[in-house]
Amino acid sequence: MSSYIIQELLKTPRINTCYYFCNSQDPENVCAQILRTFALQFLRSNNDLASLICNQFVYQGMNCGLKELKVLITQLLELSSCTRIIIDGIDECSKENQVSVLKHMQSLFFDATSHCKILFSSRKEAHIADKLSKKPQICLDDRLEVDSDIRLFVRSNVGSLRTPDTVLSNKIETILVEKANG
Repeated sequence: MSSYIIQELLKTPRINTCYYFCNSQDPENVCAQILRTFALQFLRSNNDLASLICNQFVYQGMNCGLKELKVLITQLLELSSCTRIIIDGIDECSKENQVSVLKHMQSLFFDATSHCKILFSSRKEAHIADKLSKKPQICLDDRLEVDSDIRLFVRSNVGSLRTPDTVLSNKIETILVEKANG
């Protein structure tokens, strides 16, 4: 779902789109990794930002820590008239990283005067839901479309296993779909 949203936003003129797909192999400091990724995406969408980054950070010998990245992203957001941020799979991170990401991203992007909107895409986890409880949400639990999408994804990937035993591949598919549905 979020890849579709990202593709559509990337096609939209005058909207700067930054995105990050979390996974269980993310580094210890996911926040810094996310902000580095966003800085690169800002730079790729607007090459003129290179001089700002060089003058304010590189030539000054600044570190590339979380503190400096937050300053950089804040400046980049101020230069952007409209930014959309998507962070997918935050539930894949460790609980410590989830708490850290939500805390830092909210402080950066949930400013009422900002021209920036952020979308977190995640399975329902208690502490994530609690942190975002006052924000607008869309719940896709128990939707037939979601179950159908999971089945299609699993079927596609199970098909690449290349086994002539259809009973075995069907059993694997059934188990994976059940696991994906919780």
